Amino acid sequence: MRVKLVLMWLLLALTAQAVTPELGKDRLRRLVRLPTVAFEAEWRFDPELGFLLGTGEQDARAKIAELRKDLTGKISDAEAYASLGGLYATFNDRPNSQLAWATAAEFYRKRVEQQPENGLLLAGLGRALEETHSASEAESVLRHAVHVAPKEWKCQVALAHFLDTQARREIEGAAADAGTADSQPGRLRPAQVALAQKQLAEAGEGYDRAATIASEEAEVYFRRGMHRCLRSFLLNQVQLASGGQSDGMDVFADCFSRESLADLQRASRLDGRNYRRMAGTAVFEIYSACAKKGSVDWDQFTWNSLPDGAQRSLHESVTRLENLGQDPDPRFAAGALEALGILQGPILHEPQRCIASLRRALALDPARVQAWETLAGTLAQAHAYAELLELCDDQAKRDDAPRNHLLLAKAYEKLRQWDNCEDQVRLAMREDDANFTASLALASLLLRRSDGDAAALADANNWLARSEYLLAKIPKDRRSQQQLIELTLSRSIYFALSDDVATAREWASAVMQVDKENKVAREILAATNY
Repeated sequence: MRVKLVLMWLLLALTAQAVTPELGKDRLRRLVRLPTVAFEAEWRFDPELGFLLGTGEQDARAKIAELRKDLTGKISDAEAYASLGGLYATFNDRPNSQLAWATAAEFYRKRVEQQPENGLLLAGLGRALEETHSASEAESVLRHAVHVAPKEWKCQVALAHFLDTQARREIEGAAADAGTADSQPGRLRPAQVALAQKQLAEAGEGYDRAATIASEEAEVYFRRGMHRCLRSFLLNQVQLASGGQSDGMDVFADCFSRESLADLQRASRLDGRNYRRMAGTAVFEIYSACAKKGSVDWDQFTWNSLPDGAQRSLHESVTRLENLGQDPDPRFAAGALEALGILQGPILHEPQRCIASLRRALALDPARVQAWETLAGTLAQAHAYAELLELCDDQAKRDDAPRNHLLLAKAYEKLRQWDNCEDQVRLAMREDDANFTASLALASLLLRRSDGDAAALADANNWLARSEYLLAKIPKDRRSQQQLIELTLSRSIYFALSDDVATAREWASAVMQVDKENKVAREILAATNY
């Protein structure tokens, strides 16, 4: 049975068959919880970029400010604009990214006119053209770059990267056109598959040549390692889309190969100050050792489940990150400590070390969002609610955002300080009156204190109705099942407190249909079972 949100006037048409006794109402009010405020993801994975840990936006914005300070408006700025294009893309600022790449292409083109056989300038132009969606011209320019400068590793890598990107667009674009992310038999044409396979093979050869030319360049090994990962990912998609053997298959199966890991480890050693790549490589090693069907069961993962070699390698990575955390540049040190804390906490299950590293990171740079998110989540899991309250209070004072007030409200909830909790929820509503979580939180608090207060119960009903309205406005791809379940449970408790027991049980049972182990739904049914 699918949980359905319906209008209040329809629900009130149902006839109540029982009255909830006061003892049951006390029990129900104690079941009320504030809605979940999800913490931001600690890391994400892309088969072309690898594992990304930490708050990359702060680092990118700092680099953008440095680059912009030195711009001259002359064609010599081509490289700077290309860097800006990549940096803006790291936090999805597409307009500025595209503008920067377009400017880079313009400047590179003028310089190529002056030096038509300069391979590095041609490679820069080709890369900019690729990012401005001039794929045909980009390929022609990049191939010419390799032809005139076969010994320049940057030319080899630029063409190989272009071929990887085109193969990915070919495969994933076809899946998107078919309206499915996990392709179905017959969705990819043989010509598409053949072209992508040819592009991937040629890209691999280009990376191998670059590694021969420049055996001490970190970027060469990083790109080759991620190429190998991407190749497995795309060929798995091809197999699924072509109707091949797919029982239990995952598109990430075989992505975390030992040869990919070896390249990433070498890149990390050669670029010893790149803390995000260092931490990402450590996570890649865990996947390489422990992933089954492309994923790791983090609930079951332990340090001892790693082979001895992987344990030694991870110890080395942790030590290197700790050393970078001592850097005299506070912003740089904070970034390294943030990456270290994420590695120690959610990944290696060392909460106390995680807390210490993240506190140091925030002391150096309070703006590191991921450090704050991970620290708050770690304190909550450790039931360190007094420390969590202090942390959330500091963050709400630093940044008066609705989310921060809601997290502070959750901390007050854990300490059963209900008046302070409600104050923070109302502050969140004041900042954003269309915030679904804040609306449902206020409804929940009113339900909790509605003992003998008909006005509070009626007010809760109004906020629940508003929550239904706000949830319906959230796009389906951003609306979570958890949000729907929490709203349904709050509605169920409201009906029970209003003596509409039949409807209360109906709504709680609806939750049980989609979440059979839901403890609150079970307790609502138990409290109304008379």
